[in-house]
Amino acid sequence: MGLLEATVEEIRDALEGFDRWSEGGDRPDQYALDQVTDAGALSVLRAAGVRVLSEESGLSEGDSSEVVILDPVDGSTNASRRIPHYCTSLCVVDSEGPAVGLVVNLATGERFEAVRGAGARRDGQAIEPTHCDDLSAAIVGIAGWPSEPLPVAQFRSFGACALDLSAVACGRLDGYVDPIAHHGVWDYAAGVLICREAGADVGEIMDRELFHLDHGRRLGPVAGSTEALRVSLAAAANGRPDSS
Repeated sequence: MGLLEATVEEIRDALEGFDRWSEGGDRPDQYALDQVTDAGALSVLRAAGVRVLSEESGLSEGDSSEVVILDPVDGSTNASRRIPHYCTSLCVVDSEGPAVGLVVNLATGERFEAVRGAGARRDGQAIEPTHCDDLSAAIVGIAGWPSEPLPVAQFRSFGACALDLSAVACGRLDGYVDPIAHHGVWDYAAGVLICREAGADVGEIMDRELFHLDHGRRLGPVAGSTEALRVSLAAAANGRPDSS
């Protein structure tokens, strides 16, 4: 966890006094803030010799068998508009899957963390999801417009997958879904571990494996406070009958 914390601090330092929030980066889907924070993060992670898969710079080799999956600023469009819902997301993955996750809201300082087998915490306090298992009563976060309206009580679209999954983990949302399957692994890796360790149920809308090191692969994470809710939400997002 110490290495991940040091990486977040370097990213915060990179944004201290930063004044080009709305300026574009080298790619059409990138902001200058993405590039600046990625450079800061990599300076810490590469010095530690770990492999890194970053949204902004792809896969960097290292001496360790572990990989740090990095999104320097998840919700960078929010950041560019100074909407205080954007974060750094870091997840250490080993041969058994996600092992350590850290999500820090860069605007507020709120921190979510999880270690495999040791539970999940928000600002040092243990968290757990709601116990909602009825889709029609659920408040759900979405990322992308579903082809058909979701049969939920209410929905929210906040624009930062890692924070949105963390919101399921701590009970602010009952569920979350990406119905158009447009997320890279860096968007959800830490959030998935935080959800799982908190007791929420997480999968992929087409039941595909979520964890990989393919920079070009896009998937649709779906989370529920209970397995029943996750299954119902995935079925609704796919326009198919709930088989639960």
